[in-house]
Amino acid sequence: MTKSSDQGPWGGHREINWKNKSANTFTEKEIIEFADKNDWKLLDTITFSVDTLTKNSFSKLKNDDYSLDILNGSILPKLETTDNRLFIFQTTWLKVEPGNTRETFENGYAILNADGTELKVYHLWGE
Repeated sequence: MTKSSDQGPWGGHREINWKNKSANTFTEKEIIEFADKNDWKLLDTITFSVDTLTKNSFSKLKNDDYSLDILNGSILPKLETTDNRLFIFQTTWLKVEPGNTRETFENGYAILNADGTELKVYHLWGE
């Protein structure tokens, strides 16, 4: 497991990465249970390959280009596997683009790789 956290006074992020050699160590059910316990509302679930990902892949985010910018800039470049299932959650925390021009509540993300050996959770908040 690796983790990264920056909890500054005006915003921050938390990233946790779990890896295991055994297939199906991590499951969709566990992700949903974690979200429920933390008051995260599931907005969208997308199965994708990093090689074929486009903005049109995100059905519920088409009108929220800031969430797409977060995914493209902070999360997707860190993926090591090509086939993944992305869970996008609405949290009770706010993410604001520096300068207060755009904001989104859609800032909880979990990514499960195809064989269930890797789980990544990202939470971004503030400015």
